[in-house]
Amino acid sequence: MQKSKKALKPEQYKAIALMIYKDVNGLTNEMIAKEVGVNPSTLYEWKKQDAFNDELIRQSEEVQRSFLADTYTQLRMIINNPKAKEGTKIKAIELVLKNQGRLKEVQEVNQTVDEKSLQDILSELNNM
Repeated sequence: MQKSKKALKPEQYKAIALMIYKDVNGLTNEMIAKEVGVNPSTLYEWKKQDAFNDELIRQSEEVQRSFLADTYTQLRMIINNPKAKEGTKIKAIELVLKNQGRLKEVQEVNQTVDEKSLQDILSELNNM
C-alpha cells in the first residue's frame, strides 16, 4: 500500500530550509520556530510527520550532493600536493576508490581442517 503524499505548508518548507543549515547558521529549533512563526512544539510535531521528514531528507540529500564536487576537488588537491604526507595522500586515494566502488575491504581468512576418520570421531564421542 502506497503512502499518500500530503502537501506541506509554506511554513513547513521554510522550517526545512532553516533546519538543513541550522549547524551552519547556529540556529536552534526554538529559533527556527520563532523565525517560521510557530510554537516550538509545532515544529516538534512536524518532525514526527512522514511527509515532513521525507521532504527534509530529500532536501538534505540534495544539499549534500552539491558538496561532492568540492569534496573531489579537495581530494585531488591533497593527492597532487607535493608537500602532503604520503599517508594523507594514500587515505585520499583510498576514499576516492572506495566511493567509486573500486576498492573493497578484503580480509584474509586462513583455516586449518583436521581430517579425521568417522571411526576417530565416534571414538571421541564415546570418550565424552
